[in-house]
Amino acid sequence: MSWNDAGIKMLRVLLNDNGTTLTYSDNRLEQLLIVGAIYVKQDITFDVNYTINIMTHSISPDPVDTGDNAFLNFTVIKAACLADIGQVRTKALVAGISARCGPVSLDTGSHLVGFKELLAVGPCAMYEALKTDWQYSHSNIHHAILTPFISNNFDPSTLG
Repeated sequence: MSWNDAGIKMLRVLLNDNGTTLTYSDNRLEQLLIVGAIYVKQDITFDVNYTINIMTHSISPDPVDTGDNAFLNFTVIKAACLADIGQVRTKALVAGISARCGPVSLDTGSHLVGFKELLAVGPCAMYEALKTDWQYSHSNIHHAILTPFISNNFDPSTLG
């Protein structure tokens, strides 16, 4: 299984797009994954240096072959975030629609609030939280000495 097969399946689950009528085509999801991978490579340093080609929709080496689940997971979460941002943008355009015809009225403004909440607690927030955790757990920051250290055997008279 290659990165795009695994990534598309995972992304469909995150987007809840796995029913009989699909919202996104496989090609569109692959585009989201490639763009997500570009952002992930820019945001996070991994042990493997990936080459991402947006024109041919390729990632080399394949993260599935290298066993780099972290890169694939971050890419899928970032792609889900990008899809949600696109949905919010679409809903924001529609949210201004308000119509009345006699006693019947149509107002779509309340739908946008739910999508804004999705951005606040959904894949975008999850990506940022996981990115911060990854950067702290895979860096040398925890090796810093935060206070001056003086041993029990220190004798200031030996300094001069």
